[in-house]
Amino acid sequence: MRRSPVGCFLIFLALVVLGGPALFFAARAGQAELAAAQNGTLDFYTVTTGDVEVAISAIGRVQADQTANLTFTSAGRVAEVFVQEGAAVTSGQPIARLENTAQQNALDQANLALELARVRKEDLLAGPDAGQIAVAEAQIDAAIGAYQSLQQRAAPEDLEAARLRVQQAEAALAAAQEARATAPGGQSSEAYALLDARIGEAAFNLDIARLQLEQLQTGNSAQLGAAWARVEQAEAELERLLAGATPAQIDQADAAIAQAEAGVRRAQEALNDTLLTAPFDGVISALSLEVGAIATPALPVGTLQDADPLRIEVDVDEIDVREISEGMNATITFDALDDVSVNAVIERIAVVGVNRNGIINYPVTLRLEGADERVRVGMTAEASVVVEAQRGVLLVPNEYIRLDRQDRVAFVNIVNAEGTLEEIAITLGLQGDDASEVTDGLRAGDVLAVDLGGDAIPAFGG
Repeated sequence: MRRSPVGCFLIFLALVVLGGPALFFAARAGQAELAAAQNGTLDFYTVTTGDVEVAISAIGRVQADQTANLTFTSAGRVAEVFVQEGAAVTSGQPIARLENTAQQNALDQANLALELARVRKEDLLAGPDAGQIAVAEAQIDAAIGAYQSLQQRAAPEDLEAARLRVQQAEAALAAAQEARATAPGGQSSEAYALLDARIGEAAFNLDIARLQLEQLQTGNSAQLGAAWARVEQAEAELERLLAGATPAQIDQADAAIAQAEAGVRRAQEALNDTLLTAPFDGVISALSLEVGAIATPALPVGTLQDADPLRIEVDVDEIDVREISEGMNATITFDALDDVSVNAVIERIAVVGVNRNGIINYPVTLRLEGADERVRVGMTAEASVVVEAQRGVLLVPNEYIRLDRQDRVAFVNIVNAEGTLEEIAITLGLQGDDASEVTDGLRAGDVLAVDLGGDAIPAFGG
């Protein structure tokens, strides 16, 4: 325990009475300490209350939330470039366009085909109008008129006349044959030839008469049948119009619309393939595009990074990783920005460690919250995670503490009432990186000293 000023004074009197030589040497030691103070090698500290923290630190680099290589999905010649490198873009925003006149025309035609299919279905569901019914009725009247005209051409008197012509031709042939058979003998060959020619002529006329009668009988009947079929067809068309659309016709119309819609989708996809768009919100960190250049799907033309939020990934060794957990807060500092400190949250701790030079480390990802606009992707950053803390306790900087590791006892040099240094034992609580908690042996206001110019007072941990 630390001695009181009264106790020190009584001891001092005892030394004066009982041990003059000892007092002489103590005075010489005090003079040495004062000389050290006058030479500026002593550093003093007044014990006060504050916060002691134990933190785990690790180094990493600032990373974007997402990074994507920008590539076209089809080949072609670059027609337009809409943004520049460093521009902020939103998801779906066009970045560049290939020449796409053919694709645009194909889309226009597909849209027209779709509109026509829809109109046809609407007409089908609406049923016939007065004009369509009038046309169907007129077609029936025309078919009936044609049938009646054919009936008039095949009058009974025409058939009777044809039969009489056949009978006359038959009689003429019989007469010619009779004349040849009863011709007297002894006539000239020319006379016989003339009789034979008359028989041939009569036979030919008979064939013609018979053919005309047959055509009149059979041909007219076929034409009448065809004409009546047209009448029935016209009447059936009128009935169909009046009955409205059938389920099969509606299904067919729906199929035509679905086919047209698929054509529109294909044409739209082909047109979309000529556009390079941003896959997410971010900043164009690199872009190499020129109007007129040839682009191919296999060649990246730029890089898009999402810098909101920023993240850093650090390696934490297997000893320290057990002290942290997802959701814990951290403080991030940057080598390039001395005055910038950013809060962060541990977002993910890898389950499997990585062997780096014989040391097992676990990748830890931290998400920056409200990062300063000066923070850039790729900067070196240090993450500090407070794993234990004591608030409002007596604290002493570690350089004022000497730790005897063998006996696990801590000592400090206090400036006593006589103005000299006195080494006393103290009890430590939480030991931080820069300062430690003192639970016994000191009070607020006590003054400590350490000799910075020599090794008379070993540093903390010595």
